[in-house]
Amino acid sequence: MAKDPLLRDAVRAIKAKIETAAEIATPEELAYLGTAIDRIGGRATVLEVEEMGDIKMAELTEHATSVETATLDTIATAADVAIANVTATKIAAESSITATKTAAESAVTQTKEAALAVMAQTETSTVATVNAAAQSSIQQSASARDQAIAAVSSAADQAVATAQAAANSVTQQLVLGRKTFFLAQL
Repeated sequence: MAKDPLLRDAVRAIKAKIETAAEIATPEELAYLGTAIDRIGGRATVLEVEEMGDIKMAELTEHATSVETATLDTIATAADVAIANVTATKIAAESSITATKTAAESAVTQTKEAALAVMAQTETSTVATVNAAAQSSIQQSASARDQAIAAVSSAADQAVATAQAAANSVTQQLVLGRKTFFLAQL
């Protein structure tokens, strides 16, 4: 196994070159790569290099899988937390909206009841005022009626007295004659 950092860097460089240029490499480039592998071979065989690559590839795959699993678990946990936060926010918002709605309905009801009370009080006051005005008008009309009746009665009595006096005069004239009546008047 290659534990020397320089050897590891050399193997990585050759591997990268092989991966990028193997399909389009010229015969000279392939010979160069073969020579490079041979020179490294004094310290590590091609089989050891390939085996080390397979081991490292398995380690990387295992690490990538564990990172992926941990990442997915973290994302799932974060999503669960986010959903819980959104749900809690939604519940709090609904509760606040319900409380606001209830308070508004209560305020509207109180305002309505206060307005109805004022209207009832105004109605009672208006009815009392109208009734008092009606009673006053009735009393004034009755007083005016009584005065008119008294005036008419007085005028009628006076007219009757005048008519009676005239009738008495006529009666005396008829009974005593015209001359006597005339003398009596003087």
